[in-house]
This record gives sequence, structure tokens and C-alpha cells, in this order.
Amino acid sequence: MTVHLNDHPTALSVRALGPDDVDIWRALRAEGLRLFPGAFLITLEEAEAADPEGDTAGMSQGGRFGVFADGRAVGIGAIRCMPLSRIRHRAELGPFYVAPAAQGTGAAQALLTALLDHARTLGALQAELYVAGDNPRAIAFYERHGFDRCGTIPRAVLMPDGPVDDLFYVRRLDLPA
Repeated sequence: MTVHLNDHPTALSVRALGPDDVDIWRALRAEGLRLFPGAFLITLEEAEAADPEGDTAGMSQGGRFGVFADGRAVGIGAIRCMPLSRIRHRAELGPFYVAPAAQGTGAAQALLTALLDHARTLGALQAELYVAGDNPRAIAFYERHGFDRCGTIPRAVLMPDGPVDDLFYVRRLDLPA
């Protein structure tokens, strides 16, 4: 897929990330935490203090993807199927981050599509996510891509300026979006 990034034609690609990509994951997560701290549950300080081996182990479990513009990583996302047999049909989406320069280019849509396709291959019937109630851009993105709001968790996250509600969204993967 070719898009325009900074007014230049750019080739977008998405691929699964593995343990060798832990530096890409950590760098983009840190960038997202610096720019949009309210969009993540982990803080920048917690992420920087975390043992890189923990991230490497997480990367080994699969379900983490990156979106690349002309070979340069511009976004990351993860999706995990629930481990127990009675809820294995559910997949949890997050974290999800696309760098500001790549927002509006189709990079986020390409990344989301890859994550949902991966969940389907694992047998998931629905993808679930939580989004901060004060993040209208993310809310609009998920709603545009077939996610339905199913509930609110009041005061889900305590931010420095006070509590923020989380909104719970579901997309049924076995139905058209």
C-alpha cells in the first residue's frame, strides 16, 4: 500500500514483531507514552524501569505487530486471545499506537486490520478494547472500524489531573463491520 507521508509517496507494510524487534517495540511505546500518556495504562517511568527481558518474553508470545513506512517503524499494536477455553473466543486489543506523522495516512487502519486478521486466525470471534473516555480521536477511529461501545468503567484510571473513565468496546469478528 502506498500513501503520502510528509507529502511524499510512502510504502506501508505491516508485519508480526518478534523478540528481535523488542527495541522497536520499546522505542515506539516510549514515544507514545511521552506524547499521549493518558492513552496507556503503564507510565513512561514504569516502562523505562521495566526489565527488557520481560518485553522480549512478551514478544515471544506473538500477537504483536508493527506498521512500517518505507521500512521505518511508525506504529505498534498487540492482540491477545484469552487463555481459558470458555473465553478463548475473545481477543483483547492493546496497546495500539501510531506516530503522529503517520496518523491519517492509513497506517492505523492497516495495523488494526492485521491485528484483527491475526485474532481471527486464532479463532477469536470478537475483539475487545478499552479506550480513555477523554480520547475522542481514538473513540472515533474504533467506532469507524466497527467497534461498538458496550459500557463504561468509571474512574478506571487515576491520572495526575484526576480520574478518567474507560469505555469498553467490542467488535464481532464473525460479522461484517
